Amino acid sequence: MIFAAMYSDDALDYFIYLVMTLIAVCIALVLHEVAHGLVAKWNGDYTAKYAGRLSLNPLKHFDPVGFVMMMLVGFGYAKPVPVNPSNFKHYRKGLITVAIAGVITNLIIAFLSAMFYCLMQFAWGRAMYGGASMGVINLCWYLMRFFAIMGTINLSLVFFNILPIYPLDGFRVVEAFTHVGNKFCAFMRTNGQYILYGLVGLSFIVSMAQSYVALPYWFGYIDILGTYLKFFVDNVLWLFTKFWWLMIPVA
Repeated sequence: MIFAAMYSDDALDYFIYLVMTLIAVCIALVLHEVAHGLVAKWNGDYTAKYAGRLSLNPLKHFDPVGFVMMMLVGFGYAKPVPVNPSNFKHYRKGLITVAIAGVITNLIIAFLSAMFYCLMQFAWGRAMYGGASMGVINLCWYLMRFFAIMGTINLSLVFFNILPIYPLDGFRVVEAFTHVGNKFCAFMRTNGQYILYGLVGLSFIVSMAQSYVALPYWFGYIDILGTYLKFFVDNVLWLFTKFWWLMIPVA
């Protein structure tokens, strides 16, 4: 809903952007989890397959809290795919590749979304100044916004999930490189979810406060998670679009 409120000018616009956000969220979360399951299967663990989690059906991966987070604040999670590391052919390699599979998938989607965003922006400009119908112009405009939302949501998932906090993917990578009984991993397994709740709650409170009260600009930096995500998502998306603009003829 954050994107619908950001881009819409009226009720119809709001509905269109809400639907686009819903589609983008489903694509990002489903492919993230399916990637975990597929790579686990390639490593010898068929748990996700037998649980029916290699499906592209969004309902198979639906987590109500994570989904609401994605719709409200732009980052969240799906129901984790079940994985049994004891089935891996190579234990540590399996842990690492399964952990990074989801974020790499989201990174690829964001990269391709930036390409389609540039193509739609190019097409929109041509349509605007080439005498195209309003239907074509509006279609190009909405597709351009859709791919902007796709890129933002997928990069948000990337940078959210690489945090070394349990139960995120970044923690799984750290755990794979540490010894059993590592104090950091033990602490995170006990307290990680509460740290995440605190960061997400703080982000939501700051966002609500800024929406209804005139506050100084620095107040936004209290939102540690939001500031971190905005910095990396905005800059990486900017790099992706700059790369693709080099590939697209402007004449």
